[in-house]
Amino acid sequence: MAEFADFYRAGHTYTQPECALWRDILYGSDKQYFWHADPYLRCCLDMNQGGAMIDLRPYVAKLYWPVGIGTPHVQDASYPFLIQANYRAGYFTHYAGEGTIRSCKLTHKGEEVDLCLTRTWAHFEKKGGTRVLTLDPVEIKFADLTVTLQTEFEFEEGSGAVKTTRCILESSDPAAKVELNEYITACYGTTEYPEDMTSVALGLKNGSEERGIRYAYRCREDEMAGGEASALVPPVETLVTLAAAGEHTAYYKEGYAFSPMFTLGAKSEIGQGEEMVTWLRLEKAN
Repeated sequence: MAEFADFYRAGHTYTQPECALWRDILYGSDKQYFWHADPYLRCCLDMNQGGAMIDLRPYVAKLYWPVGIGTPHVQDASYPFLIQANYRAGYFTHYAGEGTIRSCKLTHKGEEVDLCLTRTWAHFEKKGGTRVLTLDPVEIKFADLTVTLQTEFEFEEGSGAVKTTRCILESSDPAAKVELNEYITACYGTTEYPEDMTSVALGLKNGSEERGIRYAYRCREDEMAGGEASALVPPVETLVTLAAAGEHTAYYKEGYAFSPMFTLGAKSEIGQGEEMVTWLRLEKAN
């Protein structure tokens, strides 16, 4: 392993990410996962859930995490997550509320569809210092409207950010508008057991206007025209921010005891030929 480490360091820069578009051949499920890992974050996208982010680790925090006898982590060597769909329920939950996941909801005349309910394939390419994952378009059917939506993820080397672009390629009614609700539902931990969330601070910011709360399990929420939504998570020394381009509404939602998560989001209405662009950013905070 020491020889491999020397070889690896000789051919890789510090910020150079590792990417893997994985396809299940062994069990024949035709499922695709995309893994991205760099010094700022590690994440996994599930094409069987419309490209939903099902795992997210804030490597940007560079946490000191000693493991073994005489440390706070005798057996648990896992790096803490912000999203972990297996440990924290993901899209499907057995209780009221939501599990940890990063996805998008589409709404038209009161009908709501989450992209987690769609299946697609992805194609990976490198463009200079940016890794691009393009998903095959998916068809979303409402009672009186059908739209074809395409998603693209961009991972810019050294940025600690994931850029997401959603575009409506076709619509059965070119004049119709659909609300896109980009969201991340997250928490922190290394196991399936909840952690104390009272140190988490949720906020909204647009220029000089700022509002926020300290997490208290009271199911509160707030929104603001434009700007960005954020969550400061001191136990993992991480600031999570979700921002969007153009006209939009930023919001946050606080969880409660039986759904101890937080949600950051951005909502915007778009039509045929239009797109919504968002950025999920992780920064070190201590």
